Order: sequence, then C-alpha cells, then structure tokens
Amino acid sequence: MTNSRLGRLRAATIACPDLSLALRAYRDYLGYECAESGELDAALASAWGAVGAAGARYEWLVPPSGADVGIRLIEQRQPTPFRPYSALGWNALEIAVSDCDTAVQRLSEGPFQVVGPPADLGFSDGALRAGQVVGPSGEVLYLTEIRRDVPGFSLPAAKTLFDQLFIVILHAADASTALNAYSQRFGNIVTPTFQFPVDFMAEFQDLPRDYPYTLGTVALHEAGYFEIDGAPGHIQTRGRPDGLLPPGIAMVTVEAAVADAAVYPSGDLYRGTKVARIEGVAGEWLELIHRKSDSL
Repeated sequence: MTNSRLGRLRAATIACPDLSLALRAYRDYLGYECAESGELDAALASAWGAVGAAGARYEWLVPPSGADVGIRLIEQRQPTPFRPYSALGWNALEIAVSDCDTAVQRLSEGPFQVVGPPADLGFSDGALRAGQVVGPSGEVLYLTEIRRDVPGFSLPAAKTLFDQLFIVILHAADASTALNAYSQRFGNIVTPTFQFPVDFMAEFQDLPRDYPYTLGTVALHEAGYFEIDGAPGHIQTRGRPDGLLPPGIAMVTVEAAVADAAVYPSGDLYRGTKVARIEGVAGEWLELIHRKSDSL
C-alpha cells in the first residue's frame, strides 16, 4: 500500500470502556482540550475493519501548548478491562512534561495509578526524568521531562506542564524483527537494540524487577518515535471483540504517502485527505493519513 517513510505522529487512539471517566482524566488532570468530537463515521469504521464501532462517541484531545499531536478517546464497551502489558501491540504513550515530579503528583490525585515514581533515566546522564502512571482504560503514560538534548535524538521540550505525545511504545515478540520490519517496509531510521530493565513493566508481567528487556526505536518525523520493546515469551497476541477496536491503546495515527485507501474522512485530524489502516508484525494497528512524500 505504501513504501514511503512514516512521517509525523498525529494521534494515539484509546478504546475506552468508560468514556466519561477517560475524558475527565485527560481534560481535568492533563489539561488537554477538545479539538474534535462526535460519533464515529460508518465508512471510517469500515475502513479500519471495525464496523461495530460505527456510531461510537469519540473525542480528539490536544495539549494546551497548541501542538496538534493528540489523544483520541473512543467509547467501546468490553467485557474485561485491558491490563497493561498483557498483550503484544501498543501499550504505552510517552508525553513531554515540563516538571516530572509535579506532573506525577497531579495525576496521582485523579483516576490514574502511579506505577513508576519520578526518577532520572540512567542512560540519559540526567537529561531525562520520567515517571509512569496507568490511565483509566489500561493505557500506560510515561511522563518525561526533557531537560536538555540527548545526542542522536530530537525530543520536544514541553511548553506546558502536560504537552505533546512524542513516543508510542510497542510490545513485539522480538524487538529486532519488528525494527527491521519498519526499516524495510517504510525506510525509517531505526536504532540498534540494547537491553534495559523496566521494573514496573516486569511487575505487570510477573518477572523479576531487573529483567533485561531488549528495545530500540523507530524515528518518525519532527520529534516522534516508536519505541519497540521485546516481550517475554508468555505475552501473546492481543485479542479484540468482533468488529471492534483492539482494547487499550488501539491504534496510532501517522502521516505517510498512501497509494490507495478506501475512505476520505472529514474532521480536523484528517483535513480531507485519504486514510488507510494497516497492521504491523506485532498485530499493531497503524492509521496512515495521506501526505505527499515531499512533505515528509
């Protein structure tokens, strides 16, 4: 469908068992603002392969800084809540914050569970400080304070306490295989893998806190990345209810040159351009918003 590189990160979509609770979480505690709301168009739901989601209420929220990289919440009733890191696919969102300690404390007062208290990230030599929370739909948020540049990466320093989404974390059966798949299919630059313990993730997966995860990154355009973490063997493909979205973080939207697509949806996120939904090696859903190659 496309062999152009993946461009700007535009949105992450979360399937929400309780949309009202999720909206309160992101509006009242992160200060995110509504950029678009309504009921999901049937043609778009069909193009996603989620015809049962047609008519679902949704809201696309953006940070108060004015960045147009946001989080789309879609109402989806499901029998059991999504448990973080319980399946392959998208599991976490990394958001730039101006003060990590204040941000974590703020979210701890709302419908979020703190799973990783603020700490300097050892591999960054003090350039990054991050904490982690779980949101009301099973999504994990990394709250990252970018204090200075990190060599080899382009990271967006926050203009507001909670600013833009800039990294989405994928769980794949093998990190190297997934990184190579993105490199070969799209031509995006990927990093070599390295090993790093992620204690809160290991706890969710009943592993020792010092379990060494293998991970690497895919560079998008304009300070955006996919982080790909290698999952332990007992983590399996994510199931989804028939005709609906995958639970938890359902899909990630990026700009790319799309050769063919079934739908031209309306709305500020799409701006009248054509859209396609594809699937990656870990079963992850990617929504591609068409942009000409020379604009990426």
